[in-house]
Amino acid sequence: MPKLKGVIFSLRDVVVRSGKMDAAIFEEFKRLVLWLVANDLQPVFVGNNSWTITSADGTKTPFQEFVTANIGEFDWFMADSCPMPYKPQKASTEYVLNELGWEKHEAVYVGNTETDMRTARNGGLLFLNALWHGEANDYGFKFDSPKDIARFIDCFYIGIHSWFWALEDEDLQVYSLAPFSTMSARYQDAHGFSHHARNTAKSGGGDPVFWGRLLASSVYSSGLAEDISFVTSYPGHSTTSAEPSVNTALTIFADCMQAKFIPDLLVRHTTAQKSQNARIAGKAVGVKNQIDTIHLNPAPLKTKKGDRYKSPPLKKGKTVLIVDDFCTQGNSFEAARAYIAATGAKVLCLSWLKTINTDYNELKPMVTVKNPYGPNTVADEPTKVTHWFSSHVVNPAATSDLSAVFEKYYHWDWP
Repeated sequence: MPKLKGVIFSLRDVVVRSGKMDAAIFEEFKRLVLWLVANDLQPVFVGNNSWTITSADGTKTPFQEFVTANIGEFDWFMADSCPMPYKPQKASTEYVLNELGWEKHEAVYVGNTETDMRTARNGGLLFLNALWHGEANDYGFKFDSPKDIARFIDCFYIGIHSWFWALEDEDLQVYSLAPFSTMSARYQDAHGFSHHARNTAKSGGGDPVFWGRLLASSVYSSGLAEDISFVTSYPGHSTTSAEPSVNTALTIFADCMQAKFIPDLLVRHTTAQKSQNARIAGKAVGVKNQIDTIHLNPAPLKTKKGDRYKSPPLKKGKTVLIVDDFCTQGNSFEAARAYIAATGAKVLCLSWLKTINTDYNELKPMVTVKNPYGPNTVADEPTKVTHWFSSHVVNPAATSDLSAVFEKYYHWDWP
């Protein structure tokens, strides 16, 4: 994954707020900025209007000079005094990124106001909502303190370097953050986060915020997010399965990327045989088990208020990101790909973890789904091509990386 290069800070209600300065908050913000510099990340400040700060004796000082004297010298982009277009225009962040030589996924935007939210969204930047001066909008990933943002960047950007497992073959794209293993001695470093992930996904415990933010930041930093039109979670095996625990985080992420999170894009119309139970019983469970029990929703949810699409949203030129907790043989992803392919849309597949030593079986040729918006049945287990597990481990160090992040995240403190 490309490396994060810097952080774009809005001024209002992030660095300071109008009125009397909160010295304690400013000192912690200063600590964040200096921490970024120490980690080779570039802080940048943006605003529509240049500010001044008034001291107790009435002396007025340009705010940029105040920050330079108290924190350090950085790049500033103020629309009233440089060619940067005014926020929240898309062109404002495009100008900043072009001047710095950054791609969108190499920066994140820290703001608070409605204008900040629109600026980040229009520019396709991940929005970190700074709440330490109060909450102005409900958008983005929320952070109570500058320290929380440092933890987020340290764990999910500095600590994570690339996918553990990646399969890219023509129109097949599958990615996993790390291995799933609770017993293998070879993958001992994976035991802790694997148990935690399973507890989060299957038992309602764990920490969906951790996994949701990890997934979102990984997709964003990889650059894949720029092609995504829709995001959805793969449904559980039962018609009554609970909503996947990371849906809230995926909703926030999709909003940041000007994509749509559709929680019910895929419908489980019939309870599928649970793969784990079948394997324990010595029975083979293939992709037919999934194809026969799902279909696309012709009128999925469009808004958080409950409005629905009047016509199916998937079509040629659109890309869907499908998120599932664990990828074993790829049966869930392949079933989803079969249905979505029938609409002309493309698919990106993302799992939290990839089951170790288990090969991925791609449908080839792709199963023809006559009506993707209703139940379909295939007569026999379809023909598949095997992609070896070991051939697609692109970063073996991802196991120890995530293990270290998992331990650090819950005990993080300033160095």
